[in-house]
Amino acid sequence: MHEIVLDDGGMNLLSSDALRRLRDAVSGLRGCEVPRDPATSQLVVLRSALPHIFAAGADMAEMRQFGAAEAEAFARLGQELFDAIEKLPMITVALIDGDCFGGALDLVLAFDLRFATPRSRFSHPGARLGIITGFGGTSRWRKAIDRSAARRLFLGNEVLPAAEAESIGLVDRVAESFDDELARLSSLDPAVVRMMKELSRHADALSASDLRLVGERLGEVYFR
Repeated sequence: MHEIVLDDGGMNLLSSDALRRLRDAVSGLRGCEVPRDPATSQLVVLRSALPHIFAAGADMAEMRQFGAAEAEAFARLGQELFDAIEKLPMITVALIDGDCFGGALDLVLAFDLRFATPRSRFSHPGARLGIITGFGGTSRWRKAIDRSAARRLFLGNEVLPAAEAESIGLVDRVAESFDDELARLSSLDPAVVRMMKELSRHADALSASDLRLVGERLGEVYFR
């Protein structure tokens, strides 16, 4: 299992430096792609080292210093990072314990699965703060929740407890521990995981016949 740990000693703010560190960690994972090697882990886990806080979102103090060019570069940094996470050939899991607000919510929406402890909470306070997220959360939510739930988060500024986040599909599982689930995911065949992620990325754009053809070609590549 590949593990990425958030720990800035405070609120795990997604500053420019924090995003660059995450980008470097994700870039390093791309060097681990050996789809036919069963010893290669196909599970990536993001967690916080801080008790009861996952991440508090973008660093507002830093953002207040941005001009137009700096704001655009900051948004692009986050978007490129989250896109890179989505394109990883491994299963990606965000393990959330505590508050997951703002840009942190954008971040976990880029992961395949979101597991949360019962004490976790979710919110996106952009509308209250007078900003629109530049990290892509206002479009990426479509993969997880419906429009009504998105309005509650992005327009209504509601703070959703873990159980409610699970009920709307934002969270896949709520529990105190996920050791068994992570062990099961770790046992999956890396080549199959890679193939399924490739297919899922193209599922919305391809017809059924196209998907079958892609599957056949991927099978030739990974199982020959």
